[in-house]
Amino acid sequence: MTWRTLLTAWTTGCCVAIAAPALSKALVVRSAGPSANAYPPGKALPDSAKISLKPGDSVTILGPNATKTLRGPGTFPASSSSAEGLAMAAARRTRFGAMRSGDLALNPSPWNLDISQSGTICIAKGSPLKMWRPSSEDAAKLIITLSSGKATTVNWPAGKSTIDWPAALPISEGVDYQLALKDGPSPESVRFSLMPALPSDAVDTAEALIQRGCQNQLDVLVAELGDGE
Repeated sequence: MTWRTLLTAWTTGCCVAIAAPALSKALVVRSAGPSANAYPPGKALPDSAKISLKPGDSVTILGPNATKTLRGPGTFPASSSSAEGLAMAAARRTRFGAMRSGDLALNPSPWNLDISQSGTICIAKGSPLKMWRPSSEDAAKLIITLSSGKATTVNWPAGKSTIDWPAALPISEGVDYQLALKDGPSPESVRFSLMPALPSDAVDTAEALIQRGCQNQLDVLVAELGDGE
């Protein structure tokens, strides 16, 4: 299932959430400040919940429609029904790859493996994997090295920001993969967490990413859905 298909499915899911709000839930994806322990990332809240925050608190909630950041002090509803819908988020996605942070493009999908970051990567078992690089102007050679010392070199053409993971290199859990561009910075280390299938909506996706420690992908997901702050 592609990321675009997931966004379409989530948009459909929003209609269900509006029709039956009692079934909706919100998920804490980021928290900081004095009340952070009360609202840790991964904490699920019913849409009817109230969030009490102290001065200096910041809590980001992901609901069926979008994300929103709450800042204390105050008491706020967890409901995201007033936030921007996923149909608009899907439309915004067409511009996402063109956005810039300094001189670097932003990863357009949480299911891409960002070769510039270390960490755990969540993927669906048996699904193809795309690798992504922030700078795509020049051709490059990516060297993937296993803990055994075996190395695989991937030729990355100029002008391409994504490329397929090499089919000859199996993806396994519990294995560290070192990723380094030839003549580039120090290697990044990634480890995979294999899921039976991709979750069907944004909240379930965020929940799975948090539970499995896939923080880099969670950051991309939150950024892509936007903030209804």
